[in-house]
Amino acid sequence: MSSAAAVRVLAGVDEQQAAAVLAPAGPVRITAGAGTGKTRTLTHRVAYQHLVGAVPAHLLLAVTHSTKAAGEMRDRLGRLGVPSVQARTFHAAALRQLRYFWPATGLPGDGPVLLDADGRGAYYRYLRAALGTVLRAPGTDVDATLVSDLSTELTWAAARDLTAEQYLGAAKAAGRRPGMDLAVVAGAIERYTSAKRHDGVLDFADLLAFCARLIEQDDQVAATIRAQYAAFVVDEYQDTDPAQQRLLDAWLGGRDNIAVVGDARQAVYAFKGAQTSLIRDFTVRFPHAVAVDLVKDYRSTVPVVDAANRLMAGRPEAAGPQLVGMLGEGPEPVVIRCADEDDEDATILRTVRGWLRTGVPAEQVAILHRFNAQAVKLTAALRDGGIAVVGDGSAYFDRREIVQVLALLRGHAAQAPDDDALDALGQVLARVGYHPQDPPDGTGAARERWDALDALRALVASLPPTLTGTVRTLSADLDRRAAEDHVPPGRGAVTVTTIHRAKGLEWEACLIARAADGSLPSVYATTAAELAEERRLMYVATTRAKRHLVATWAADRPGGRPGRPSPYLSQLVPTRPTQEPAAPPTRFTVGQRVTHDSHGLGRVVDVRAGNVTVDFGTDGRRTLRPDRLIAL
Repeated sequence: MSSAAAVRVLAGVDEQQAAAVLAPAGPVRITAGAGTGKTRTLTHRVAYQHLVGAVPAHLLLAVTHSTKAAGEMRDRLGRLGVPSVQARTFHAAALRQLRYFWPATGLPGDGPVLLDADGRGAYYRYLRAALGTVLRAPGTDVDATLVSDLSTELTWAAARDLTAEQYLGAAKAAGRRPGMDLAVVAGAIERYTSAKRHDGVLDFADLLAFCARLIEQDDQVAATIRAQYAAFVVDEYQDTDPAQQRLLDAWLGGRDNIAVVGDARQAVYAFKGAQTSLIRDFTVRFPHAVAVDLVKDYRSTVPVVDAANRLMAGRPEAAGPQLVGMLGEGPEPVVIRCADEDDEDATILRTVRGWLRTGVPAEQVAILHRFNAQAVKLTAALRDGGIAVVGDGSAYFDRREIVQVLALLRGHAAQAPDDDALDALGQVLARVGYHPQDPPDGTGAARERWDALDALRALVASLPPTLTGTVRTLSADLDRRAAEDHVPPGRGAVTVTTIHRAKGLEWEACLIARAADGSLPSVYATTAAELAEERRLMYVATTRAKRHLVATWAADRPGGRPGRPSPYLSQLVPTRPTQEPAAPPTRFTVGQRVTHDSHGLGRVVDVRAGNVTVDFGTDGRRTLRPDRLIAL
């Protein structure tokens, strides 16, 4: 044991984080709000327990939901002097264990044979064949969008640990809306599962259930694994699904040395099968668990944190303590009403330029949006305005249908370069099956394809006449935009990304674009659970901002339809009483004792330029507006 090292570990955390670090071995739930240092707390707990001899590092398994998070955890632990901890994703840990214990399964080979391990598309051939059987058609004739939808539903069913027989009722109850009848999906899942079993192969989604079942059924395997791992920590526990929980329970084997960290208010992956109730009910499963709340948000200013708190106030699906902003004062969030989407894009461009002029680095600016297709016009508006942009890797211009449209336009331009561009585009879009007034039902791949084509139509409609006069000029402009998507922007680029991909990231200035009803919340969100998740998405978007937060919406939607602001916007901007004139601010003097809603008791140490600097002791010195203080 290194007492000096243990002291250093404790010196790097605040009092709330220290409570989690010092909690005895056993069940611990750390509710970590946005910006409160959840990964720091978890890694310091692991390091401290190792250094004091409570849980040696080699007997602990840290489980994450992404390879990146696992790598970050290993790096942090290494810097804390604990390099030997195994940090893996659920799937990576399951695959490693299956390979080691494969002889115990009685199956041939040296380990599980995974579909698509060779990258030759075996997985999709199995899906096509299963769908073909149900639809009574050759697998080669099955539409690619249906194959994609089946893959999505398989992943959802596997995350919820559902059999083919259980899928249909569960999917109906959850409001699943793939691009085909749910009974067709259920039948295809059954045939796909049978084909895998017959051929002795697994897919990626099978790993968790197969590994859990092996541990549950083989006492020797279970004893070996449980001897190897005496304790577990789980990062982002709110994103855990039933299949992952089943494997975790198999690893534990009735023991309770587990620490989890997460935030139910940032649970935004229910559509993938994540079950928020697991973190919420942790203390029900373990009544003797230590529960620690981290509420000091070191990321954001008080006005941003206040907006996030208002957004979730009184929401049972987001129960948890209110955050306390630790970056002091800053500008209030702003909501901007725009005439239409073109005006909204111009407003976003002006806002970004304003931030850059005041010294906010471009790489500290993010434009957040709800749907992938919304990035197309937003990115084009910024780039056309001279702003370098980095996307989130969704590669819009690499989508099959967009590549097809650009190729057809290119061919048209080669044969009749002076034809009207909009007429030519209309012909091409119709040729690839796009009908502007007839979007597909459901939320599957067919709708995603339609949305991508509709985004291209909207982009072209917003271009100046100089670019849309002839098919030759339009084709050249779209080819240029496609090429720009493949050029690394380097440093000094503004980020344009979905809210989902923004989770876990932060920027000095964030703009929530297309914040209209139907986008936030999504028009597809109809159940109470889906609407609750949409609110949590808005919470995630809000808490990405360190200092500047703006939301924009358009009063007129494409096609001349009226737009409405997102119902969440009213919580972003603080409401102020207007019935009576505001009372004059209290005059403060140096040495005076005051109190603040978030920071507690303090003493005034400076008064200048209309602001008051207060020493709050452990919370440090904060410069605040007088109206946020109460004199004692």
